Amino acid sequence: MTSTFPMSAGTAMRDSRAVDDRGAPHEVATAARRLPGQTVGHRDGTIVPRRSAASDATDYETVSRLISETAHDLRAPLSTIREAIRLVRDGELGAVSSAQGECLSAAIDQCNCAVQLVDEMVQSRRFDSGFPNVTRQWISIDELKAGVEATLQPWILPRGIHLLWDGPFEEGLKVYADVTLLRRLIVNLAGNAIRVTREGGPVLIRTHVNRDRGVMNWSIVDQGAGISPADLELISAGKAPAKSMGGLGLIISRQLAAAHFSTLRIESRVGTGTAVSFQTIVGGPAAVAARWVKWRSDLITIQQRKVLNEDHRVHEVRPSRTANPSVALAPPRRVRIDVPSRMIEMGAGEVQPAFPDHVCLTTVSLGAAIPAASSDAFDALLQRSMRFTELAYRTGQRSWVIAWDADLQTGIAKRTELERQVHNEMEAMRMTWGAANVVPATPHPVYGTPLSSRLSDLIVRQTLAAAQQAVDDDDQTQATSDSMLASSAAATRLDFDVQWLRANR
Repeated sequence: MTSTFPMSAGTAMRDSRAVDDRGAPHEVATAARRLPGQTVGHRDGTIVPRRSAASDATDYETVSRLISETAHDLRAPLSTIREAIRLVRDGELGAVSSAQGECLSAAIDQCNCAVQLVDEMVQSRRFDSGFPNVTRQWISIDELKAGVEATLQPWILPRGIHLLWDGPFEEGLKVYADVTLLRRLIVNLAGNAIRVTREGGPVLIRTHVNRDRGVMNWSIVDQGAGISPADLELISAGKAPAKSMGGLGLIISRQLAAAHFSTLRIESRVGTGTAVSFQTIVGGPAAVAARWVKWRSDLITIQQRKVLNEDHRVHEVRPSRTANPSVALAPPRRVRIDVPSRMIEMGAGEVQPAFPDHVCLTTVSLGAAIPAASSDAFDALLQRSMRFTELAYRTGQRSWVIAWDADLQTGIAKRTELERQVHNEMEAMRMTWGAANVVPATPHPVYGTPLSSRLSDLIVRQTLAAAQQAVDDDDQTQATSDSMLASSAAATRLDFDVQWLRANR
């Protein structure tokens, strides 16, 4: 329907924008007069200097630093408030009724939410700095599941939400991840799903293993109202939150997914629900190498992908008219076309390798006399020094494979800086470095990516060597231990096996 506006008699419809003395729109006239580098800042045509990209970046850095510093300052008062509420709730300052206890428990839950938000602010700042401090290792998905369920209990119990799990649990499966960050990612996404789910409704956490690709697909699915196309567009642009997810929670979630070499995929259907998916590595050291190389390559070729389908329609299909007007037309049929899902895939944002064409590979190992606690401290320092686009894979108790985002000269400088940090922050320890090799990262049209095969071979060989070293260490008798005593167990077992073979020939 076309809208019409009342006009005075004899008055022509004119542009509603402000005009100058010649009748031209004021913004057009002003645009003709402004100098290069200037833009119209207000409707009245006020000319203000155009902001440069460098200025925007500086402002973003200032805001990001302010958020991080504020988050640090909020930790102490939040902890104090939470502890004071707990003392009252637990009756240490006097008896409280059941209703009062429930209110105080709800207040503690909100304090926990605030603490989690503070932690996310700090973590987001780490990612923005380029040094996310990620400590990946092989972790059990069953232990991860237990941790997620314990964290989500305060959110699901009051509303009777059913948290459902579907996947290869209780099979001893492990994924390569930072257990703290992966738990936070799942909790963030499940928390968004819980928030839009009706009381007593389900939230599904589904996992599926793709052995060929060496990944486990995770999906958090809700039955909420879904995300509108407009909100999905805003989410893909990182500009504004949506009803079901957005803001800082979405920013940190995509960063946490990137920390596990994955994108964050959001698929939603209006009126049906939303599924948010990511991937973790499964399968072993070779899968780690292949996945990291692919993720790094995707950072260079594609920063963000999105696929949007057509809107949902309910069409009226009318039968064609006949030549005989006396024949009554059949009533129109209503044909429902299912609401198509809309999907966006979000990467690591502006993260890009400093040296996109090559990577510096090397190894480092500590002396056999270094205790386990010192090895763990060295691993923490090493991981803290790694950039977002770099990888330090721990192949054993005292050995690592390092993939630096560097050329040979920069790689040597990184090694020297790491040695300096170890000397300043830790006790003296012997480090043995392998040869540093610069490997091309650009895919070959026929032979693929040499970086993937080289890194995979290096990690596998170092892992096997570390495993053999661990066996040798276990076989060695320390000077302070008791002497090994003779035993007849081996001979007895051998006689038993020989007799069994003779009886079953």
